[in-house]
Amino acid sequence: MGAGTLRGLGTLLVLLAFAGLFLWVFSPGRKARFDEAAQLPFDDDEQEPRP
Repeated sequence: MGAGTLRGLGTLLVLLAFAGLFLWVFSPGRKARFDEAAQLPFDDDEQEPRP
């Protein structure tokens, strides 16, 4: 295998990983979980007072 072939396979692997991550993040079934996680910084319940 030449260097060009290895680079091409590496590029293909990164492209497939990116596409998989993209589909995982933007799948409709995960929207509720991500919306809940996005609101965590604004949740004021049960915070301990600062010293």
